Amino acid sequence: MREWQYWTRNKLSILAGYLPAFNVASSKRSPERLYIDLMAGEPFNRDKETGEEFDGSARLALSCTPPFTRIALCEMPQKAAALEKDLRTRYPGRRFRVYPGDCNETIGQVLADLGEWRWAPTFVFADQQAAEIHWETLQKISAFRDGKTKAEIWLLTSPSMVAKGVAGTNGEAFARRVDTLYGTLDWRRVQLARDRDIISAEEYRDEMVNLQRWRLEQDLGYVMTARIPMRMPSGLPIYDMVFATDHPVGNKIMTDLYRKAAEREPLMRQEAKAKAKDKRSRDAGLDTLFDLPATSIPVESLAWDPTDSWDPATRSWWHQEPDFPA
Repeated sequence: MREWQYWTRNKLSILAGYLPAFNVASSKRSPERLYIDLMAGEPFNRDKETGEEFDGSARLALSCTPPFTRIALCEMPQKAAALEKDLRTRYPGRRFRVYPGDCNETIGQVLADLGEWRWAPTFVFADQQAAEIHWETLQKISAFRDGKTKAEIWLLTSPSMVAKGVAGTNGEAFARRVDTLYGTLDWRRVQLARDRDIISAEEYRDEMVNLQRWRLEQDLGYVMTARIPMRMPSGLPIYDMVFATDHPVGNKIMTDLYRKAAEREPLMRQEAKAKAKDKRSRDAGLDTLFDLPATSIPVESLAWDPTDSWDPATRSWWHQEPDFPA
């Protein structure tokens, strides 16, 4: 089992707060509520510093109250069986299905199986690592629902992982995966601007996340998107969570949760540093009895406010032509 850092706990805390709120709001107008997890992972996770276990997204979806009425969980075959065994034992009688395989290949079956309830409010968690989810998959999800609003999507976007992959030994092969993630070659314009030092690393992250938001809004037609960075102990964003919705209530709820996540993130980061230091000291046989508890150290909370996306083509460097693949 992989061990995870505090930013994963913060992300899942947002999810744990949003899912029941989504269902409370949805239950007022619908007897059915759908949850789709494109990369459901393992049933539980382990904190890297403390070893403490905490629930994964599938358990959170099945635990929330009011409940989702139908749940679809996508995961690769090597993990899918263990996930289903855990959930069947923990949640007997609940209506859910685990789809083994690449979510980009199984999403058609998922949506077909849920087609009878395509009128129901739908939430989709897309918790990728770097560039695993295809734009075509997001297109299918956005077109799934009947009615005034599309399925809400909460998508992990990681420009840092993209930059690392593009710079690796299989850079062009990885870049083609990114083409598929964005559904366009335009991200390569951002990459070229960074490669030529026209934009900074921080600007690169901003532009890559913005391009994802812009396409969700302009190409898939989402009314609004929001972004929150999840930060490493150094303070630099390791990835961003992008939320796409058509409903102002969903946007308000997620905005409130994002603000709370931003407020608690510095303390979580500081506690993670302190726990790591304490572990190193214990491993070295040093006494840490008189160390100052991390929770007693004042920290400055991060402010978070929603920002609008922008047309990436307005950037002065946008029209430089990268070497697009044939």
